[in-house]
Amino acid sequence: MKNPLVGPILVILKNHPNGMSEFDILKALKERLPEFSQLAEDNNLLLFRQHFLIMNALYQLQSSLWQEDNLTLHISAMRIHLVSATQINRSDSTTLSDSVDAKLAAYYLDWEEYEKTGIDEVSHLLNSFYKGISLSGDRESALKTLQIQSTNPTKTVIKQQYRKLAQQHHPDRGGDQDLFIDLRQAYEYLMF
Repeated sequence: MKNPLVGPILVILKNHPNGMSEFDILKALKERLPEFSQLAEDNNLLLFRQHFLIMNALYQLQSSLWQEDNLTLHISAMRIHLVSATQINRSDSTTLSDSVDAKLAAYYLDWEEYEKTGIDEVSHLLNSFYKGISLSGDRESALKTLQIQSTNPTKTVIKQQYRKLAQQHHPDRGGDQDLFIDLRQAYEYLMF
């Protein structure tokens, strides 16, 4: 099913050549389409539906643009932007089905996920998230992961040690992605 937001989102992205965040797209859609803020009475369900519809439209757009030779759409957590074919080497790129984001795309392109997610499911997801961030590990394990000897380090010490290890183990610099994620989780746990 074609998402009616594909056209408006494409216009928004073309007007922002440096890209923008999903939140900025959400704000722009709310200004242009008042009915976009009337998808549910429950605020959490409303936000889920808005997010789902935006991501669905983005992945539909990504797929259709990929099939054309003039544009592609990069979707990341912080920035969504159009890239012309002259700016990328098509031989270095992968199709959507081969990409790391294929599972995310499959989820957001499945309308059943939108339809079956109600207030209870959104509430459960949020509760799981909040429980996970508050109980995601123990302090001793986090300190060990960040190689901090003190049992009560300052936030400055935690931040400095995290930055040092993150720089060493960043995947863009040949580091291990799993270790990098563990470092970030330990950092988030200790800073919370």
